[in-house]
Amino acid sequence: NKLILQILLKNKFMKLIFKNNLQNLDGTIQGNEHHYYLKVYYEDTDAGQIVYHTNYLKYFERARTSLLNLLNIDQVDLRKNHNINLVVRKADLMWHKPALFNDTILIKSCLKYAKNTSITIYQQAYRFCEIKEKDELLVSGTIQIVAINKEFKVKRINKILKSKFFQNK
Repeated sequence: NKLILQILLKNKFMKLIFKNNLQNLDGTIQGNEHHYYLKVYYEDTDAGQIVYHTNYLKYFERARTSLLNLLNIDQVDLRKNHNINLVVRKADLMWHKPALFNDTILIKSCLKYAKNTSITIYQQAYRFCEIKEKDELLVSGTIQIVAINKEFKVKRINKILKSKFFQNK
């Protein structure tokens, strides 16, 4: 009985640790910024082990999706039940330094401004440095997200704009 109890407690503890780690997959919101970490894998790089430039758009998309997940905004529900699809209308990026294979990257996202039918997010990718005092800026830019319906008509996105994160200052 004692051995079974120890096994049950260990399994319960392991599930708790696993659950806590899964919750961290979407990053964190700190003040008016969302922080999302990712690791650069070999598949992200070219022959010189430098991150291929278009992958930053993927990284920024992952961070925005994770932000919505943290805010309990379900994009599948928006599409199925409200006929709203969130799409990129405009992306303006500046590359400062390259990320390399095995780097840890921190994506910071914050609201630049919100309108009834679009959200403009300012995003920055940093090489996360535990040793150095300051992370290195790699890429920065603004991404405009527009809400459209199945017929590609622009729609209001009031549900998203109700979140404190998306309130203009």
